[in-house]
Amino acid sequence: MIPSTRSYKRNWLRQLVLLSTLLFSYAHVGRALAAFNEAPVIYAGFAFAGDEHNREKLYPYSIEISSDVDLDKILREKLLSRPELAQKVSFEMSDGKLDQSSVAFSLVQETIETQIVDGKFLVIVTLQANVLAFNRASKSVVATYPVRMRATRALDAEPNRAELKEMVREMYTASLAKDNIFDQWLSRFEKTRIREGAIKRLRVTNITVTPEADRVIVDAGKNVASIQDQTAKFLESAVAENFGIPMIPSSVGEAIGKKMRLRFSDESTLDLSLPEPDLALSFTIRDFVTKKLETTETTQDIYRVKANISMKNLGSERIILNEGVYDTNIVVLPKSAGSKLSDWDQYFKLMQALISKLGKQMANVSDEWLEESASRAMDAKPAFLNLKQELLGLR
Repeated sequence: MIPSTRSYKRNWLRQLVLLSTLLFSYAHVGRALAAFNEAPVIYAGFAFAGDEHNREKLYPYSIEISSDVDLDKILREKLLSRPELAQKVSFEMSDGKLDQSSVAFSLVQETIETQIVDGKFLVIVTLQANVLAFNRASKSVVATYPVRMRATRALDAEPNRAELKEMVREMYTASLAKDNIFDQWLSRFEKTRIREGAIKRLRVTNITVTPEADRVIVDAGKNVASIQDQTAKFLESAVAENFGIPMIPSSVGEAIGKKMRLRFSDESTLDLSLPEPDLALSFTIRDFVTKKLETTETTQDIYRVKANISMKNLGSERIILNEGVYDTNIVVLPKSAGSKLSDWDQYFKLMQALISKLGKQMANVSDEWLEESASRAMDAKPAFLNLKQELLGLR
């Protein structure tokens, strides 16, 4: 019996739908298998970024601690305690010939600040590290994802060197994950998808200090180059944390020209080439100002940090953002307390707060923040929205 034309068409359509479904399923399974079978990255371990001439100056306590404690062993054990994450890495030694990414804990900042507040010595320790992906065969950086951690402690007396060293040590060895920089790094790594050749690359290319701001820094007995380096690290961390995007490390401190030098726990060193950025992020410290107001019972210290944030597409030379920003803090103290504030400590803390808020503003443009902290207020909104779209394209 010969099937009717209508029956034939119906069977043909049914087979076409079945074939399309199978093809979609095979493609979906294929992608899943490809992701599952993706080659693991090579575990490269703990490393200090920077050449040997400035490493002792950049990380004085961490260098000493690494001689007392096997930091790489602690990191490795923590990684192995997370089985799903450990499957993402290979612990085999690389001969440097395979075209395969490696990942390292790259320390890029260690700073200690001491402030006197209400008769107490407030100690603030900051460590910043990168989830650094690199290709050993081509000796080039693939991507970096910054992780920053701070620990504070109030002491009755000014801490000595041994006490400061112990505070830094605890940031590597603390049992609680929230207090341990290695646990923070592993959590960042867990969320990271390391891929070769991002479409666009972002880098903090310039931290400028105006003569007005320079005078305040020098009068406070601080090193301007060091403040520029720390500011670059704050900005890298603020942007990366809010967007979950890779950054090309800034050149201050850790990089020599277009190179980054790493020293690993086994004393081996490696020079990596830094890729050229497509997007350049710049920050200008314009000024630090303060004003004091007094009543019969209180003293009000009004602090303000003025800055400028800009981003440019280096290929087209298009200015995406160029805006003045500022942040203000009012400290009210009873005269009876006899407290004495360090102006520089207040300025530096306020500048960090401004950069942190900038990172959040870039990701979620807030009209309220623009009105309070942008020099052009709501007129700056289109530029911040453009910047957000550019940064979202880096994910």
